[in-house]
Amino acid sequence: MPTVRPPRSLFARFALLTGLLLALLGALLTWFSARSTEQALLARAQQQAQHVGVALQASLVPHAVAGTWQDAVPAMQRLRAQLGLSYLALQDGGRRTLVTVGRDGAIPLPPVTGDMAQVLAGDVVFHGVAALDQGTETAGFVRYGVSLEHVHAARAQAIRTGIAVTGAVILLGMAVTMVAVLGITRRLRRVGGMLAAVAGGNRPPKLPARGAAEIADLSRAANEAARVIDERFAALAVREARFYAVAECAYHVEAWFNPQGRLVWINRSIERVTGYSPLECVLAGNLIEMLVCQKDRAYAEEEGRKALAGTSGDNLELRLQRKDGSLVWVAVSWHGIHDAKGRYLGLRVSLDDIQARKEAEMRLLETVAELRRAQGQREFYLVRANEERARLGALLDVMKVGVMFSDRNRRVLFCNKALYRIWGVPERATLTGVREETLLERTAPLRAADAAYRQHVAEVLGQTETTAPHEFALTDGRVLRDVSTLVPGEAVGEFIGRVWIYEDITDQKRIADRLIQLAERDPLTNLYNRRRFQEELERMLADAARREVQLGLLVVDLDGFKPINDHFGHQAGDTVLITLAEQVGATVRRNEMFFRIGGDEFALLATDSSEEEMVGLARRILSKITNLRFEFAGEQARLTASVGIALYPVHGRDGRELLEHGDQAMYRAKTSGKNRWQVWRARSAA
Repeated sequence: MPTVRPPRSLFARFALLTGLLLALLGALLTWFSARSTEQALLARAQQQAQHVGVALQASLVPHAVAGTWQDAVPAMQRLRAQLGLSYLALQDGGRRTLVTVGRDGAIPLPPVTGDMAQVLAGDVVFHGVAALDQGTETAGFVRYGVSLEHVHAARAQAIRTGIAVTGAVILLGMAVTMVAVLGITRRLRRVGGMLAAVAGGNRPPKLPARGAAEIADLSRAANEAARVIDERFAALAVREARFYAVAECAYHVEAWFNPQGRLVWINRSIERVTGYSPLECVLAGNLIEMLVCQKDRAYAEEEGRKALAGTSGDNLELRLQRKDGSLVWVAVSWHGIHDAKGRYLGLRVSLDDIQARKEAEMRLLETVAELRRAQGQREFYLVRANEERARLGALLDVMKVGVMFSDRNRRVLFCNKALYRIWGVPERATLTGVREETLLERTAPLRAADAAYRQHVAEVLGQTETTAPHEFALTDGRVLRDVSTLVPGEAVGEFIGRVWIYEDITDQKRIADRLIQLAERDPLTNLYNRRRFQEELERMLADAARREVQLGLLVVDLDGFKPINDHFGHQAGDTVLITLAEQVGATVRRNEMFFRIGGDEFALLATDSSEEEMVGLARRILSKITNLRFEFAGEQARLTASVGIALYPVHGRDGRELLEHGDQAMYRAKTSGKNRWQVWRARSAA
């Protein structure tokens, strides 16, 4: 049968306890009363049994001695009636029943009752035996039964009386207890109601401190406790509101699991991370099955068992399955929660959404893999590039031109051996890593015009196209030529540096000058020849036309040169021509050019000159030639000249016409008597 729980109210407990105590006392009193009654009745029954035995012996011994057993029946019936016996039976000395009264003789007699206690155990008849002695001999036995129903009835009556008295005492005691306890319980109920109000967060009523001292003290203590609890509840409510606000508004997911692993509370961030509301999570039968990705569930369950066993953990990474079916990576941390007394309250679990970090890690892994592939290719290409660089370096080192590569910051990356030789830098003094400006400073003493060259470098740095060759002289007489261009990068419009090429063109310059001299100058007099005269005539005519100025032409023909050459020989003629070229050339000004255009024929061009200025120039030349004196083999010789003058555009519109009119003017001067000048006229007059 199920155990019945005792009443929980104090009143009921007091009533039950009082009833139990009174019942116990009543039971004890009833037992003592019944016991006393039993003892008295048993003693009385014992005496009755002894009296019966004596009476039977006195009445039945004669019949037993005489053996007249059947004659004893009337006496037995009389004795049975007088003594109130249940039955009588006569037995001989061998214990054989011979006569019975009040009992069927065919039924065996019951055993003799040992003592009166057996009667109390259940028998209502005392079975006794008395010997029928005659002197020292036993003639037989008489068996008798004494009814003890009155003893049992008396005992039952005593018990009933005790029970009735006990019940009355219990009822009276409980009534007294109810009256006494009712006032106490009423006060206690008020205290309980006040505490219930406090527990419910309501302001409790103040209890009156009256009545018994203990009750008054309890009321005052309850009032003080209620006040303190009310204050603490208010403080706890403020703290709870703060903590709740912090927990609910936390960006990370925060949750609380009880010691059995059941979710108690979770903040709203779970809905942002997984799409499930806090209520759905709390009501979920198996939170791991609902939230955790299937591949991570076994791992999560194992870690959950460890966590509930008391372990802490940080940054356990696993995947959650969102409500829409997508996956999100989270980092889980947990630790146990204990109250102020150290009792285990469960687990605090924090989830941090690391999806962005995981995606970044995946991209990073892909990038690393790509970088490794690129690194492999780079190493392959680097080996090839180093080989190609070695080949290129060997090629550049055998070149006679100096090559220098610099980076975007104008730092030298590479120089070949020829560049060291050209600039006179020892090869052990490496230029790699040196700034271009530093190299310019180191080589400044070598340049004849350093400022001009620096200006040239500044202009080059402002250009993006390949520069035109630039020549510059060194202080040791050498002439260098440089060319520079930007080195393009992979992207359009990107440049990774610049290359400079320096070439020592001293010998080339010398040869070129010599070739130019041979092509443009008369080898005997070193004056410009007829070819250069034609070039300069066309150039000066174009310049004069552009500037709208005049260009003057003198055509000079020597008088008497052929006789000297024929008489004194070609060497004497050469001496005359060389001396004349030197003396007349010394009188030529900056805007004038002197040419030998034939054997003894010369020409002079003067820019921006008037007719008067050309006449003056003709007179100076005639004077210089006339004053020349030569001596060959002890003989004196002298020269004169005839000069024709023509001016552009007055006397000719082009070079051919101008030269033709100059020749005509010169011939007119010669035919007019020589040693004179003549300006060209349509109808010329000396």
